[in-house]
Amino acid sequence: MSEIAAVLLMFLPEEDAFWALAQLMVGDRHSMHGFFVPGFPKLLRFQRHHERVLQRALPDLRKHMDEEQMSTGIYSPKWFLQCFLGRTPFSLTLKLWDAYILDGERVLTAMAYTILKVHRKRLLKLPLDGLREFLQDSLAQPWTLEDEAVLRQLRCSMTQLPRMRCDLPPPAGPEEFPTRPLGLEPVSPAPGPLLPSPASEPPPRVEEPASPGPAARPEPPGPPPGQAIVQLAPQPRRWNSLPTLPGQQDGAGGPGTWWA
Repeated sequence: MSEIAAVLLMFLPEEDAFWALAQLMVGDRHSMHGFFVPGFPKLLRFQRHHERVLQRALPDLRKHMDEEQMSTGIYSPKWFLQCFLGRTPFSLTLKLWDAYILDGERVLTAMAYTILKVHRKRLLKLPLDGLREFLQDSLAQPWTLEDEAVLRQLRCSMTQLPRMRCDLPPPAGPEEFPTRPLGLEPVSPAPGPLLPSPASEPPPRVEEPASPGPAARPEPPGPPPGQAIVQLAPQPRRWNSLPTLPGQQDGAGGPGTWWA
């Protein structure tokens, strides 16, 4: 829908463009809402009708496209979803939108038929890749026909299709229409506060004093700063150096190696 809104904004102020888009979505003449709901029911309905028009008005082209396995679903979505935006020269697209706003969805089926009718001879010669490229990309390039000549062909198609009873597809089902009036949405619950109010805060927890236990033995004072702490390992353990015994302070004799 962004491309449709862009076209409207080219010629209307923002507010008018919004209401024009809303009217295109829900108005009886256009009812574009069914094109964009999940499942695209209106698009599928118009594609089936387009295949019926091909079968009745252009049977040789329909046969060629079937032989090349060229499905209408490959090229027709943008034809119907956006009224040929990006699929025809822009100057011609603006004129098609004038006709679409005036005459409604009849222009979609008639213009789809007109494109294939005007380019029929060329399309009959193209393989699958050529058909896909031409109907998806090359149509946006300038045509050999002037815009006014194309519009005359469109008017002829809009006269021819009602005679064949192929003017419009069958009526839409309820799945194509909005389920609520425009602009109404279900009311969501009011958001709660981000931070709790003081009244709702729980009272601060008071820590109870711990019950007195057995008296702890006072720890001996640590060594003064700068002194290393020497801890004796439990016995038995082998020392790598001779300990200084009381009897050895004055040089008294004793064993050369002491095992603790």
